[in-house]
Amino acid sequence: MNHTFEEISISTGDTSAKIAPGRGAIVTSFTINITKILFLDRETFNDATKNVRGGIPLLFPNAGPLKGGIFNLPQHGFARKMPWQVSGSQPDSLTLKLRSNMKTRENYPFDFELTLNVEVRKNRLIHNLKVKNTGDKPMPTAYGLHPYFSIPQADKQELRTNIVGFNPAHVNWLEEFDRSFANPGLIHVTISGRKIIIETDPAIFQVARVWHLPGKNFICFEPWTRDNFAFDFPEHSLWVKPDESVTLSMAISYIDNNDNAL
Repeated sequence: MNHTFEEISISTGDTSAKIAPGRGAIVTSFTINITKILFLDRETFNDATKNVRGGIPLLFPNAGPLKGGIFNLPQHGFARKMPWQVSGSQPDSLTLKLRSNMKTRENYPFDFELTLNVEVRKNRLIHNLKVKNTGDKPMPTAYGLHPYFSIPQADKQELRTNIVGFNPAHVNWLEEFDRSFANPGLIHVTISGRKIIIETDPAIFQVARVWHLPGKNFICFEPWTRDNFAFDFPEHSLWVKPDESVTLSMAISYIDNNDNAL
């Protein structure tokens, strides 16, 4: 089912981004001059019946699948499929909100308010999600982000990262790759003199997930607060107390041969 979703642009200098409030608050692009940092499959973006493949999907309340023992939630949660409301706008930033409702409480019986702020600075995108528990009982989350970085299939063998245990030269890029690693906090991805840096707090974002599909011009380097099946084991979740909040932040920076200063 094709649909035209609004994309709101923010920018500063030659750094820009677009966000689609009605499509799960997904960041659809992050561009520096003419360099597109993110991959986006427009066909999936425009089809409301499909999950978007590309951009930066926001995975709340859970990243990854569940076994269904406690919560009957879909893989990667529901926030990426819901419309968000714009609550603030500046030339270089956008703020959106999503609140719990009857539909979210059916399988996630908690009251919450999510406030997302996306901001661009020179060669940098900042993605902050504030999760507030507006209910009267502790609320679990296993939040994660799913950035699709634009990396041609032919270049994947040449990339280098500092993720311990992940060696691109030893990966069979003709097969799907999907694994979790410990998050170093600053993930460095280098290819052909270009560098992407993904910055999160490793005490909160404990997992760095790497996912690729053969023949597709992307690789996902995904900061997750917890790994697959976290909600099936309550002690593995990140808990937010009533009337308290936690801010979950990611920053993506880009450096190339012609501009080594962020």
